[in-house]
Amino acid sequence: MIKLVKAGLLAVLLPMAATSFAATYEEGVHYDVISERATKKPEIKEFFSFYCPACNNMEALIGEFKPKLDKNVKFKKSHVDFVGVRDPENQQMMSQALATAEVLPQKDKIVSAIFNHIHTKRAKFNELADVKDIFVAQGVDGDKFDKLFKSFSVRTLSSKMKRDQDYFKEKGALRGVPTFIVNGKYKLNLGRESGITEPEDIGKLINYLASK
Repeated sequence: MIKLVKAGLLAVLLPMAATSFAATYEEGVHYDVISERATKKPEIKEFFSFYCPACNNMEALIGEFKPKLDKNVKFKKSHVDFVGVRDPENQQMMSQALATAEVLPQKDKIVSAIFNHIHTKRAKFNELADVKDIFVAQGVDGDKFDKLFKSFSVRTLSSKMKRDQDYFKEKGALRGVPTFIVNGKYKLNLGRESGITEPEDIGKLINYLASK
């Protein structure tokens, strides 16, 4: 009899727990729905710029919440070209630099080195040779960099960053950086107003939205 009672309680409490968990996240508070369509696979995409100080500061927090994401949720970066005083052509060069890094095993070290070059060393990327120096310093062969940077796959990825930027700007979802969008449909609202500031909470919110 006791076992039957326990089983009955579990049957009632488990759905309630799931509902309670979902109810902790509210549209318009913790996230905004910014598109009707969603990506085929779960993902979290950060729109950022290497020239953005807030994006540089965000890197440490990203390093803390990324390990908390479900295994099927892919983290992606997408570089924008509307930040700071550098012209769009220069910023598009940096987008292509990111796209090049994406196909290399040293990706994370390269991204960190680019941020460090701008925000710690206070140095500039005036031409492609400056970008190449960063890659070579991280162990990438110079000739390999030249080929990859000009390759069709890298140029295609860089072009997609620009298309995604324009799409979400048109939707009113991309007004500044960093901006995080889950499944191409949900924009995260992080900060004091939403109460989502800690890595644990950010990871939980992303996993919840990615599974919707």
